Amino acid sequence: MSSKPSRRSATFFKHKRCDSSLWKPYPTRREPRIMDPKKINLLRKVDVFRALSDQELRQIAPLVSFHSFSAKQVIYMPSDPRARLYAILTGRVKLTQVSPEGKELVLCVLGEGDVFGELCLFDEGPHSTLAAALEDSEIITIKCSDLAKFMAEEPALVTALGKHVGERIRTLERKLSDLVFKDVAQRLASLLVGLAEDHGEKNDAGDYVVEMKITHQDLAGLIGSTRETTTTTLNQFREKGLIDFQRGRIIVRNIPDLKEQADRHSKE
Repeated sequence: MSSKPSRRSATFFKHKRCDSSLWKPYPTRREPRIMDPKKINLLRKVDVFRALSDQELRQIAPLVSFHSFSAKQVIYMPSDPRARLYAILTGRVKLTQVSPEGKELVLCVLGEGDVFGELCLFDEGPHSTLAAALEDSEIITIKCSDLAKFMAEEPALVTALGKHVGERIRTLERKLSDLVFKDVAQRLASLLVGLAEDHGEKNDAGDYVVEMKITHQDLAGLIGSTRETTTTTLNQFREKGLIDFQRGRIIVRNIPDLKEQADRHSKE
C-alpha cells in the first residue's frame, strides 16, 4: 500500500482545517475472506438482517465485504458517491455535518448492529455527511446495487430498512426540536440519558457505565454547543452527583434526575 496520502484524507484535512494527526487516512484494511457460515452468524448481529431466514442470509453472505477501521479514521467524506450500505459489527461510528469553516455538528453516534449509508438505496447523489470511527471498529459493507436486487425479491428486508429509516428520521426530528426549544443543560442531560440507555452497562452500584471514547468536543457537537460550555455543564452535573468520570468513562449515576433536567420547562 502506498504511503502517499489519499485524496480522501487530504480533502478532509483541508475541509476541517485541523492537524492531520487527529484523523487517520483512508483506505481501511480489508479483512481476509470469511467463510459463509461465519458470515451468516455475523450478519445476525445487524439489526436490519435479524428478521431474515437462514436461506436469505446465505444469499446475502457472498455480497458482504469486511473492513477494519482504526479510531478516528474517516470512513467516507461529504461529496463521496453513495455506493454502499455499512453495518457495524464492533466499535462505534459518528455521523457529522461539517461547515466550510470546520465547525462540526454530530448527528448521531452509532454502535453494534446499527447501519448507515442506507440513503444509497433511495438516492444516487453524494454523501452529505462525514462518517468516522470513534474507536477501533469492524464494519461490513454491501454494494447498494447488489442489495437493491436482493430487496426486490425479499420484502422482509424492505420492511426492516423502512422501519430503520423511520427511526432515524424520528431521532433527527427530536434532535432538531431539542436544538430549537431546549437550552444546553437540557440537551446535555437528554444526551447523557440516551448514551446511558443505549450504550451503557449497569454496574453493581446501579450506575450506568458508558465505555465510549468520546471527547467533550464530541459531546458538544452532539448538542450543538461549544466545548467550553459543555465542559462547564458537565462539571455542574458532576457536582450535583448526577454523573462522574473515571479513566475516560462516563458514569451516569442518577438517570431520574437527569431525565427531570432534560424535561423541565423549555426555554422561552
